Amino acid sequence: MFSQIKFFIQKLQSSKYIKKGRCKMCGACCRNILLFSDKNLPVMTEEQFEKIKEWDKHFRSFYISGKSETGALLFTCYALGDNNKCKLYLFRGLGCRQYPHKNTKFLINGGKMLEGCGFYFEPDKKFEEYLK
Repeated sequence: MFSQIKFFIQKLQSSKYIKKGRCKMCGACCRNILLFSDKNLPVMTEEQFEKIKEWDKHFRSFYISGKSETGALLFTCYALGDNNKCKLYLFRGLGCRQYPHKNTKFLINGGKMLEGCGFYFEPDKKFEEYLK
């Protein structure tokens, strides 16, 4: 019980990250996308991708464009135009509207934005402020 209370207090006091910057319209976020299965694992095979497309029609917006260093499939959005702009901008999905998503675990473990992206995350307080 004590460990659960301690965890909850630490969660409330943990650093919050703030999204800053703006889109540079480089199209990087529409390429090299990692998609995740229902088990929150990256999609690794074409067969797995086909099953996921049956389960959720939103996955049909992507095509396989490569593999990451870890072997996960990378995807590109069909709506990405040659000018790096979305051809369906007004009708884009919620995931695109909210990009980049704040994932504290990703940020704490040294995750970085895609190269060329105009967005970045900063902690709401400097480390020294938490020590006070």
